[in-house]
Amino acid sequence: MNKRLKEILKEYEERKHKIIKGDESMNIVVLAGGTSTEREISIVTGTGVCKALRQKGHNAILVDIFCGLEPVDWDEPFGDKDYEVDSAAEYMRSFDDDIENIKRTRRSFFGPNVLELCQAADIVFMGLHGSNGEDGKVQATFDLLGIRYTGTGYLSSALAMDKGLTKKIFLMDEVPTPKGVSMLKENCTRDIHDLGMEFPVVVKTCCGGSSVGVYIVNDQKEYEDAIDGAYSYEDEVVVEEYIKGREFSVAVVDGKAYPIIEIAPKQG
Repeated sequence: MNKRLKEILKEYEERKHKIIKGDESMNIVVLAGGTSTEREISIVTGTGVCKALRQKGHNAILVDIFCGLEPVDWDEPFGDKDYEVDSAAEYMRSFDDDIENIKRTRRSFFGPNVLELCQAADIVFMGLHGSNGEDGKVQATFDLLGIRYTGTGYLSSALAMDKGLTKKIFLMDEVPTPKGVSMLKENCTRDIHDLGMEFPVVVKTCCGGSSVGVYIVNDQKEYEDAIDGAYSYEDEVVVEEYIKGREFSVAVVDGKAYPIIEIAPKQG
C-alpha cells in the first residue's frame, strides 16, 4: 500500500460520520466491464450510474474491474469537476478486442489499481453483470478485504446466479416455479419428452443474465438450435415450460419490499 493510499484511508475514517449523516459527498468507485458475455451491458450500466452519482455531487469514477485504470493520480484519485465519464467508458471499450489475450497471460482477475482504488473509496457501486460480477466471487473478495460495496452479499449472489440451484431451493420450499430441469452438457437429451415436457419451452444458460443465451422454443428444430446455442456459453442449461405473461420485478432492500416494476422491452 503506497503512502498516499494510507492517507486516503485515514481521511475516510475522519469523514465517516459526516458521510453517514449525509453531510458530505462520497468518493465512489463504479465497477463495470469485466470478462462476461455481458461486458458491454455492464459498461452501459456503469456509465449511467456514474453520471447520476456525479450529478448528485459525489466524487464517482468509472473503473473496469478486469482491465483496471492506469495511470492513477493518487493526489486526486476520484476525479475533479472536469472528469469525463464518457471518456472513461471509451477507455474501457479500448480493451474489448484484447480481453481473451489478457485472460490467457495474466493470473489475477483484478486489473491494475482496482483493489487499491476500491479500498480508498467510501463505497463501491457494483455495476457488474454476469459471471465474475454477480456470482458472489467479487463480493466475497471484498468482504475479506473490508471493502464496502452495494448490493447483495456473496452467498445470496452465488445462489441467485445459478438458476438450476435456485429452482431446486424453490421446489424444496414449495415456492411456485415453472416446471423445468437443468442439464449438464454430457447428460443432454435431444428429446423433449425425456424431460416430461411439451413445446413450447424456454432454454437458457444456467448462470447467464441480460437474456443472453435465452431462447423461446416452439418445435424440435428450434429446440436443437437453442440447446447448441445455450451450450456455446456454458456447460449447463435450464429447460423450463413456457409461461406467457408480463414480467415484473420487486426489489427488496434490508427486508423492505419496494414498488413493483414491470419490465417491458422496447421491442419483442
